[in-house]
Amino acid sequence: MSAIDEYLNQFEATIPRHLRTEARAEVHSHLEELAREHQRQGFTRFEAELKAIREFGAPRKIGQAWRRAAGVVDWPDILLASLPTLGITGLGWALVGQHLPLWFYLTIFGLGAGMAWWRSWPTWWYAWLGWLFLAVLVVPDTPWIFLVTFPALVTLLAIDSWQYATLMTLPFTTYLAFAQLIERQQLVTTGWGPGNIYPGNNVWLETAFSILWIVILAASLRAARPTRRGLYLLAGLLGTQLIYLGGVVLMLLLAKGLPTYFITTITTRQILFSKLPVGLITVGLTLYPLLVWLVARWVRQRGPQSRLPA
Repeated sequence: MSAIDEYLNQFEATIPRHLRTEARAEVHSHLEELAREHQRQGFTRFEAELKAIREFGAPRKIGQAWRRAAGVVDWPDILLASLPTLGITGLGWALVGQHLPLWFYLTIFGLGAGMAWWRSWPTWWYAWLGWLFLAVLVVPDTPWIFLVTFPALVTLLAIDSWQYATLMTLPFTTYLAFAQLIERQQLVTTGWGPGNIYPGNNVWLETAFSILWIVILAASLRAARPTRRGLYLLAGLLGTQLIYLGGVVLMLLLAKGLPTYFITTITTRQILFSKLPVGLITVGLTLYPLLVWLVARWVRQRGPQSRLPA
């Protein structure tokens, strides 16, 4: 086995299976070109290969650079993207999060910004950025910062990457929708069973949705083709929001259809004029980055065509 082949085998081990053929061919081409150049300078084939490998760099380092260029998101980045969801919702909030001061969250997200800048703004940072804006929204006397900067930033980011902008809106299209659409004591039983269908234990249902969001994040960020990530994320978020709305309607139907067993505080008027509008707003916010990106692309494509010939 030649030195280049051995190098390529080590490099290949750092690349996802579905990208290995393409990655190996690209690196092999570069190494061959370097080796031939050294052979023309008078080195033997063996010496030329060793010199080319030393100049090219360590296989693991080149593999990391290639994955980043190809848009591959590694599991550590997915874990970092999921950390706010784990800490601010469900069991994480009940056991730890609610006992921490707000400045702690702002500090953590600030440190996250520093790490993201140092790592050239990896994908996970955009999800963190959304949670940072959520923290700013709940701080007294600072909601105006959110109202001024968040819509503008989402729009500017969506022009170039609607996937990143969608990640940034994640807290507002999931957790806030959940908190507004499904509330405590909306559906209770009349005496049988646990006495409270939802939330017999609110934290468990919220934790279940948190896990669902993390699965959606992981599935979209680890998509075999990076071009499909946004579609997976969009489909997952819209599906989750439909579950929210379906849960609210189901509560009303159970109470109306089985009044002997269920009691609900939800009314048809509340669904039509409160719950449904909130649900539509979250769906609209989920679709907004994609619509901005489509409009921007249409404008870019129309621009040169609209110019008159000289």
